[in-house]
Amino acid sequence: MSVYKIAMIGDSSTVNGFSAGGFIGFPAYKGEEALSLLKELSSSREYAIIFITETLAENILDEISEIPTGSVPAIIIIPDQSGSKGIGYLKIKGEVEKAIGIDLLGKE
Repeated sequence: MSVYKIAMIGDSSTVNGFSAGGFIGFPAYKGEEALSLLKELSSSREYAIIFITETLAENILDEISEIPTGSVPAIIIIPDQSGSKGIGYLKIKGEVEKAIGIDLLGKE
């Protein structure tokens, strides 16, 4: 049985908050830095879930979608303390539509 970890990539305050909950935190301050971490973590196959903040993911969405993933890891985009930009919702909505062929989540 494999034991996987959960990672959090974001600004230091977000990472610290998630680390308190048992996540392994990786502070990043620019999209390119976050992308490098994402590639490294996903290729390690040690992480089942990698969370990244919307602020960091916003300018690297195309590159994130090109990162090869299988059943592991899931890359999840979440809001940070600045509030939601809707990026994570739109990404999940698109994946659901691709998987089942309909807009199950409806309009925003």
